[in-house]
Amino acid sequence: MPARIVEGRTLVPVRYISEALGASVNWLPETRSVEIVK
Repeated sequence: MPARIVEGRTLVPVRYISEALGASVNWLPETRSVEIVK
């Protein structure tokens, strides 16, 4: 998925970029947040 500009903000695919840099991406449902760990 390519980056997009929505309402003046640039949105990028965080999982794709993070994993390409060797990090793991985890969804934390308790806090509804994403954890990125390298």
